[in-house]
Amino acid sequence: MKMRTALLLVALSGMSAGCAGTGGEREVLTIRLQGGEQNEGAIAQATLVGRGDLTDITYLIGAVPGGVSRPLQLYTFIYPGSCAALSPEPAYSLNNTTHTTPTETGWTLSREAPVTLDALRSAPHALVVRTSPADNNLNIFCGDIR
Repeated sequence: MKMRTALLLVALSGMSAGCAGTGGEREVLTIRLQGGEQNEGAIAQATLVGRGDLTDITYLIGAVPGGVSRPLQLYTFIYPGSCAALSPEPAYSLNNTTHTTPTETGWTLSREAPVTLDALRSAPHALVVRTSPADNNLNIFCGDIR
């Protein structure tokens, strides 16, 4: 497990470094996601890339709680507010697909939000990663968009 965490940390730092060198062509924001109550200590990251009227979001997930069904299906949402105070309903449900891709260090998933990155940053919003209904809809990661 320690080796897997170390590999994920290396991957996360590599993703961040890659984002810094975009030359200003596209707005890029990298967010460290905090593990939820049932997933404390787990690490994850989301990279948001503005693409016109859309925002592409790529997640790198390090761990999920034990007992979560395989193949892994994760649901993602953008909520108004912050992780400390989520609104009752999400602003965007990004679940046209719930498929995740396993990697050596965890899982990756990509989503597309129908909103500009500037709009997401102009007011408090939070990214939430949740398990499937079959796995009790657990909020396993959250990160504030700033």
